[in-house]
Amino acid sequence: MTTPPKGPAAARAAVAVGLCFSCRWKRAIVNRRGSVFFRCARAEADARFARYPPLPVRSCPGYEEAMLFVVLMHYARPLAEVDGVRAEHLVHLERLAAQGTVLAWARRDPPTGGVLVIAAPDRATLERALALDPYVTTGVATPEIVEFSPTNVRMSLGGA
Repeated sequence: MTTPPKGPAAARAAVAVGLCFSCRWKRAIVNRRGSVFFRCARAEADARFARYPPLPVRSCPGYEEAMLFVVLMHYARPLAEVDGVRAEHLVHLERLAAQGTVLAWARRDPPTGGVLVIAAPDRATLERALALDPYVTTGVATPEIVEFSPTNVRMSLGGA
């Protein structure tokens, strides 16, 4: 199971949700109040799975690790313009981290862009999430997506 991102809220969410937090079939649903619910997409085609399983899920015959991606954000505008949108961008990343999507992020040094490590069921889902990022919607940065297999992860991405 992929460990969730650093931060106490994300760590508590991973423990409270269990396997669903890093499952390929998880769909995080956010209501108008900002509460996050975890729906099992396997339930759409297989009656053995509950649409909204009782949490935390500790074992599941349908569990599959989500795909991992590295997203390189390339700044397309001067740093001052990027910094003008940075707070909104960080709120977006925190929201995705609480849903178990964003595992880690940092600004590159020198600040020519950023690096995101993301778990998502597939590339299309990731592209939809990136399309809502304030950096992308304002045109201050463009994402470059690199996919890799989670079977080769040798360490936790969370922790201290």
